[in-house]
Amino acid sequence: MIPPSSPQFTTSPSEEPMQLGKARLSAQEKLRRRLSGLCLYCGGQSHLAVSCPVKLGNTPASSKTVVSFAGSIVPKSVEQSHQFHVPVQIRLSSQAIPVSAFLDSGAAGNFMDLAFAKKVGISLFPVAPPIRVFAIDDRPLSTDTITLTTGELSVQIGALHLEKMSFLIISCPSSPVVLGLPWLRLHNPSIDWSSGQISRWSQYCQRHCLIPQPLQRVTVSSTSFSTVPSVFRDFSDVFCKKSAEFLPPHRQYDCPIDLLPGTMPPRGRTYPLSPAETAAMKEYISENLQRGFIRPSTSPAGAGFFFVEKKDGGLRPCIDYRGLNKITVKNRYPLPLISELFDQLKGAKIFSKLDLRGAYNLIRIREGDEWKTAFNTRDGHYEYLVMPFGLCNAPAVFQEFVNDIFRDLLGKS
Repeated sequence: MIPPSSPQFTTSPSEEPMQLGKARLSAQEKLRRRLSGLCLYCGGQSHLAVSCPVKLGNTPASSKTVVSFAGSIVPKSVEQSHQFHVPVQIRLSSQAIPVSAFLDSGAAGNFMDLAFAKKVGISLFPVAPPIRVFAIDDRPLSTDTITLTTGELSVQIGALHLEKMSFLIISCPSSPVVLGLPWLRLHNPSIDWSSGQISRWSQYCQRHCLIPQPLQRVTVSSTSFSTVPSVFRDFSDVFCKKSAEFLPPHRQYDCPIDLLPGTMPPRGRTYPLSPAETAAMKEYISENLQRGFIRPSTSPAGAGFFFVEKKDGGLRPCIDYRGLNKITVKNRYPLPLISELFDQLKGAKIFSKLDLRGAYNLIRIREGDEWKTAFNTRDGHYEYLVMPFGLCNAPAVFQEFVNDIFRDLLGKS
């Protein structure tokens, strides 16, 4: 098998010296054109550099130039079982032609068998100048000169990958369609060798080749408790979304904020916000004022308020309580050991989880300590009535709350 290598293009006769305006492409520009499927000669689309109309237009009519390149077309020594083929469909105006395409990293272009092209009625066009094909070691291949090419064809791979491409015509009955190294570099498919499927495509494909799927419209109907097992109905209020939007009552689990003697929470900076962050801040303040989770404050304290970007592109509000946390008496209630939790799950086969709406917001700040949670925004000064994220004792307080509720179930499978 000929090892994968970069195609080596040559022309005969040699390029004329002292040609003005023939600046050599930079490495970055070559890479950009390859990744975008553009001609390396003129930067145009839908053709290779070897058949570039601009390049051919600069060639004198009397020239006998023959373009040649090095590379395998089909490696004869490779056993059929070791070759990787993908099913493709060539979509013509009246039909879709299924065919198996051979992925060949040693081939310097995309090729189609002449007999196959004639059989399915694909239009062919002359290549000017002809292309002489050699192996990497300069041995002529079975098809030593290419004189025909297809026009642009719509080629679909799998259910979603669709592109337009042209093929150089060769005589290769064993592989009707060959996709070579330029195609592999551009599309960079990730192959699952165990299943023989392409599992992932390149960023170029995400933008240009993959067929967008229509969004599915989902109709949400009101919950019918008749379909819910009776054992769960007693706890329907626990999972009620509206219940999580109201201020919870004071309970024994209220979060205290005890300060070290002689200390006072610092007043933090007001962070500048982008227009998108400003809109998100206004929405956050408005929603939490309506719920009663926060209220306007006259506290001498004031932590900074800002946003961090979430993985999905959304914005998560954050309050800089580092200054307050430094002077807070720490709650030493133990948190679960991850290693111990994994040990308890050994041998388990069925898992379930409970999603606590609002989580920390289910716990009130101890009455009289609300002023210590104050935070600054460009539009006002506010303080929390529920436990916010960012307090150093919040994990311990919440863990005690959860453990007390599920105490008779802890450690049981």
